[in-house]
Amino acid sequence: MKGVIMKPMSFQSFLDQVLRDERGSISIEFVIVMPLLLFLTTGGLATWDAFQSNSKTAKIAYTISDIMSRYDVVDNTDMTYLYAVLDKMLSPDLDRRVLRISSICFEDGNYRVLWSYPFSSNDIATPGALIDEDIPIDILPEMAPQDSVILTEVQAHWQPHLYMGIGSMIWRSVLVSRPRFVKIIPHTTLNPSNICPGGA
Repeated sequence: MKGVIMKPMSFQSFLDQVLRDERGSISIEFVIVMPLLLFLTTGGLATWDAFQSNSKTAKIAYTISDIMSRYDVVDNTDMTYLYAVLDKMLSPDLDRRVLRISSICFEDGNYRVLWSYPFSSNDIATPGALIDEDIPIDILPEMAPQDSVILTEVQAHWQPHLYMGIGSMIWRSVLVSRPRFVKIIPHTTLNPSNICPGGA
């Protein structure tokens, strides 16, 4: 019986065989692709969480603004109740909470702050009451003399659970609503009058 004679393999043939051999390629692809997929998935979840918390803050501001517009007179107890609504509805990951409700009236071509009531959580200093000079006139609707609006400001601090290129953010929603049943909603302590002062 004659022996089998092995022909020497050229380097080009060896290289072609190695390139055609697919053993182990799946493992290499997994090692390369898996970190990228993990990064994209985690980043997508962080982005969705940020979007959801921002949307929730805006919806809560709308809810408080809507409740506030239904009063015909308010006091400190009502203000405390509205902050309790905010505190209950916001998720625990939103801290440094701020709520400020202000009544703004119009007379003699000028906007006036009738009263302003600020709240904040224990982890942040309470902002001051809104003053005439800080009224955001650009977002207010046209108002007739002795008309008023309620300005509701909600602010919360969002901290991502996982850092994936998105850092902590401050969500802020500012809403303007008109009283439903009266022209001006007085506050029994801050300003019990339902008349907007005139003058420059």
